[in-house]
Amino acid sequence: MCFVRMRANDQIVLTTHSRSSGLAIDPIEKKPLNNFLPGSKAYSFGTAGCNLLCKFCQNWDISKARETDILNKNATPENIAKIAKEYGCKSVAFTYNEPIIFMEYAIDVAKECHKLGLKTVAVTNGYICDEPRKEFFSYMDAATVGLKGFTERFYKDITGSHLQPVLETLIYLKKYTNVWFEIVSLLIPDENDSAAEIEKQSTWIKENIGIDVPVHYTAFHPDWKMLDKPSTPLETLIQARDITMKNGL
Repeated sequence: MCFVRMRANDQIVLTTHSRSSGLAIDPIEKKPLNNFLPGSKAYSFGTAGCNLLCKFCQNWDISKARETDILNKNATPENIAKIAKEYGCKSVAFTYNEPIIFMEYAIDVAKECHKLGLKTVAVTNGYICDEPRKEFFSYMDAATVGLKGFTERFYKDITGSHLQPVLETLIYLKKYTNVWFEIVSLLIPDENDSAAEIEKQSTWIKENIGIDVPVHYTAFHPDWKMLDKPSTPLETLIQARDITMKNGL
């Protein structure tokens, strides 16, 4: 499904190592991370492909890309870290598409970043198995985890995946790592934005993760395969914020 691996010499290899898309310098708050190196710049990049099939994908031109030949071919781990340092960035962010599917590359970049005193940030959907989860996050200093909804129906029908592995990632980050992480949920009208679902989600976060994790709610706009949905009203975001704060987050 991810379209970034192939068989070569009887091994499965990553086709996007040292090849990138979307190289940019962003404020760290854009990830969104509001409480990790606030006010700093993050050198941000992605590759191609994804391990989910989100119908609402807002970076679909990158995450659904199948033409890896169009990627920047000079994005070696050493070059990424060097350029980030030269431009005064405090961190390098793996973003725009899912870093879990290029974890070997992300880890190699992270190693070079740490040599230069740079932090690493994963903007991730958290959909990963136990063993690679441990390895991947051992090289990350911070993460934004997308909790895309809070029902199995939403994850199965809208993203082609399952909710439980994402919840397990959140629990793992809290209990077994020193990774700073924040949670972000994109609210889609009539799909995952009901008061009841926000109540259930925020209660789960409080009981399983704690009240100290920052939670972000962002607005959906029609894109990819969900062009029939309206944009998220401001009132929905305010309601979600109020419910979440009522629960102590």
